[in-house]
Amino acid sequence: MNQYTVSEVLSRFFPVESVDKVRELVEIHRFQLKFRRGRASKLGDFRPAANGKPPQITINADLNIYACLLVFLHELAHLVTWREPAQKQPPHSKIWKEAFGILIRQFVGAGYFHPALKDTLLQYSYNVKATGIGNEILTKELSFFNKHDDNSVLLADLPVHSHFATKSGRLFRKADQIRKRFRCTCLDNQKTYLFHPMARVHAVHPDNIKQSQK
Repeated sequence: MNQYTVSEVLSRFFPVESVDKVRELVEIHRFQLKFRRGRASKLGDFRPAANGKPPQITINADLNIYACLLVFLHELAHLVTWREPAQKQPPHSKIWKEAFGILIRQFVGAGYFHPALKDTLLQYSYNVKATGIGNEILTKELSFFNKHDDNSVLLADLPVHSHFATKSGRLFRKADQIRKRFRCTCLDNQKTYLFHPMARVHAVHPDNIKQSQK
C-alpha cells in the first residue's frame, strides 16, 4: 500500500491536518492500526506484541474525527509506556497519565484539534481519565462534531431506567453506572451488559416496548 493510499484512508478517520503525524507515529512505533465497527464496551484498545505479531491499536470507526484522534492518543500512550523498562505497572498508571497528557498537549499545540476544543483539552491533559473520553464536559464538546443522519443519542444522556435499542435492534433498560460503564439489562434474555457512556443508541418509549412484546 503506497503512502497516498495510507493517507487517504487515515483522512477518513482523523482530522486532515493530523494525518501525516499519525502516519509518522505508526511508522516510528511500528504497530498495526485498525478500525473496528462500533463497540458498546470500548472506544479503542491496545494489544502488546505477541506470538511474533507487532503491537496493535484498534479504534471504533464510528467516532468523529476529533474523538478518534483522542482515543488514538490514549492507546498510543499505552504503547509508549508498555515499552518503558517498568512495563509491569498498572495500565493506567501515573506514567501512562503523564504520557497521555503530553501527547494531548503536543497535538493541541500543533493545531490538530479544533480550536473550540483547545481549552477543555488542555485542562483535561493534566487530569486524564482511564476511559478514552472520560471528562463529561469534553465528551459533550466532542459530540458537537458528530455526524448522524438518525435520531440516536448518547447512552449517558438517557435517564436511568429508560429504554433504548442498539443498532442491532436489541432492546435494553439502562441501570446504574459501575465505574466507567453503565449496567444495562437486555429485555430479550434478561442478561446484564456493560455499555460505554459514549455508545450511541436509540431511545424507546415504554409504550413501544409493551407493543413489541405483545
